[in-house]
Amino acid sequence: MVLGAKVQHSPEIAIYFALACFCIAFPATAQDKPLADEKLLAATVGDEPIYVGDARRALKAIVGHREINPAALPTLKARALEEIVSRRLILAYARRTASGATDEQVDATVKELTSKLSAQGRSLGDLSPKGEITEDDLRRQVFWQLTWQKYIGRYVTEKRLESYFKAHHRDFDGTEVSVSHILLSPAEDDRADTWGKLIAQAKSIREAIISKKTTFAEAAKRHSNSPTAATGGKLGFIARQGAMAESFARAAFELQPGEVSRPVRTRFGVHLIRCEEIKPGQKKWTDIRDELETPLARELMKKIADLQRKHTEVKYTNNWPHVAPEESRK
Repeated sequence: MVLGAKVQHSPEIAIYFALACFCIAFPATAQDKPLADEKLLAATVGDEPIYVGDARRALKAIVGHREINPAALPTLKARALEEIVSRRLILAYARRTASGATDEQVDATVKELTSKLSAQGRSLGDLSPKGEITEDDLRRQVFWQLTWQKYIGRYVTEKRLESYFKAHHRDFDGTEVSVSHILLSPAEDDRADTWGKLIAQAKSIREAIISKKTTFAEAAKRHSNSPTAATGGKLGFIARQGAMAESFARAAFELQPGEVSRPVRTRFGVHLIRCEEIKPGQKKWTDIRDELETPLARELMKKIADLQRKHTEVKYTNNWPHVAPEESRK
């Protein structure tokens, strides 16, 4: 799919946002087993409801068939809901600014699709096992697709791809970072207040290190539950992708040599990370151009959603894990 005249985008972006459209526009299909909480309210964006069933299908699109650690599930659930919220905000922005697809463009696309279906002896209802997709559903999906193509075609340019790479080059150019860490592991009972206590303990240890009451290596030997404690927490060089949990790697690659991170949570516990050395990568932005498209598209999505939050109220319920509004803007 071509998402703009200037840049031909990778299939991953097209698939990613097509799945997101389905979560926005279409109800559950016969392949989804209805659960008792499907119609419980998860959030509202303006006057538009988002139900638990919507969030559950968005989660399924994100996770796929991967096996997920239970400790990571609340975060993934919150991310799934926030992605629907962001897309609803973008649609509201498009309507408010009259910058989205025109009625004529939507009409033409719907006509083309229905004509193709008719030529195949099929109807719109055949796209869903239960036949519940209406023309209004289709029009909402087409409006989203055309509108997002319009935005992303203007935003994801060669110049921005290069600028994004320069600003985040360590994440993409093959840079490796040598790190040490202190791991505070939760007790086996993992009570509700356990994580809060671990984070508080990590903050206290970090303060002692920053104020030079102790060294990172000494603190690691004294407090860390990691096998690396005996060597002062040294892990050696890690790559940005694949080697460590995402939250750990992201925090590590934001550090400069000698800096200590704030507490970082992974499924193993709460970490403090110290950057020891940086080994610069050699890749140029043109070497990994396609890899830059998705994060740049996400950047655009966040920018538009944040702009629209000033005009459209977002409310969350306790029926589904969610990201607090102030966190979603970080």
